[in-house]
Amino acid sequence: MGLFNSSVLEVAVGVIFVYLLLSILCTSANEWVATMTRRRGEMLRKGIQQLLENQALVEKGNDSAFLKLFDEHPLISSLQQDKKPPAYLAPRTFVAVVMDLLTARAPLPVTPPPLPNDMASAARFQQFEDGVRSLPTGNVKTSILALLQRSDRNINAAQAAVEGWFNDAMDRVNGWYKRRTQIWTIIIAFFLTLVANANTINIVRKLGSDPVLRTAVVEEAKVRAQKPRPTISVDYLDEDDPTNPTITRNEGNELSKTEMDLLGQMLGWHDNVFFDRDGYSWSKQIWLERTIGWLLTILAISLGAPFWFDILNKIANIRFVGKSPIETSKGPEKQDTKPLA
Repeated sequence: MGLFNSSVLEVAVGVIFVYLLLSILCTSANEWVATMTRRRGEMLRKGIQQLLENQALVEKGNDSAFLKLFDEHPLISSLQQDKKPPAYLAPRTFVAVVMDLLTARAPLPVTPPPLPNDMASAARFQQFEDGVRSLPTGNVKTSILALLQRSDRNINAAQAAVEGWFNDAMDRVNGWYKRRTQIWTIIIAFFLTLVANANTINIVRKLGSDPVLRTAVVEEAKVRAQKPRPTISVDYLDEDDPTNPTITRNEGNELSKTEMDLLGQMLGWHDNVFFDRDGYSWSKQIWLERTIGWLLTILAISLGAPFWFDILNKIANIRFVGKSPIETSKGPEKQDTKPLA
């Protein structure tokens, strides 16, 4: 008997195992595409445009003037590489640039003696507010004046409010990025499935008819279940250098040679693509079966490696009815010695 005492369950484990490995390959390919296409920078740029566009600097001026001024600020232009937007912008940098642009529109009067801290803070807030009010009606003016109403005329609270405005926008950007990533995942899964001929129906058929292969796959699935959950994190540890992200992969994102060998036994174009042995074209029934098998695989891969890893662990932890080998036999229960009334 196999690990799960059921050939059907072992086949299910094998299929989940294949889905997991293909999902890991798809995730790696997706991250490579994101790096090559600068997808993160594109999404960040879109989010900043939504915050700062439709704001002129003078009445009836260019609606993109404030956004252009923001892009030309040294703190922003220094982050660009080959005139392309950075993939990451620290909130403190966004706040510093916006406040610098606005306070420059209402310079403080020259005061010979230094002001006390409270007065200096109040003067900085007034300068910032005056700079905002000097703008013509637009998105930036309307948004920031609304934020200042909750700042109690405190410059630190005003800075925190602007930073929160930016962070809320970045939450939306993350949502856009995840949706774009999902689209790319499906595209990559489509090509990966066709190139590898990852036909779910064929995989089930091979696992069901080859007990040696099935046993090897189940044993390797046990090994995979002990590895870390596959995840890839992209961090910008140096906020001043958004062009060099730190991509962290754990052991769960790497495929072993044994896993690759097992995939090779279950996938691939082992028969003629268009004709059978007698030279006749495949029937519609065969192509229908292949199409269904491919679609099932594409759908499964699109769910992601963490999903299949969790499913594999849940099945691997199943215990059937019966005594556990590590359990020791219990002694007889103590008799109730309480005297009868």
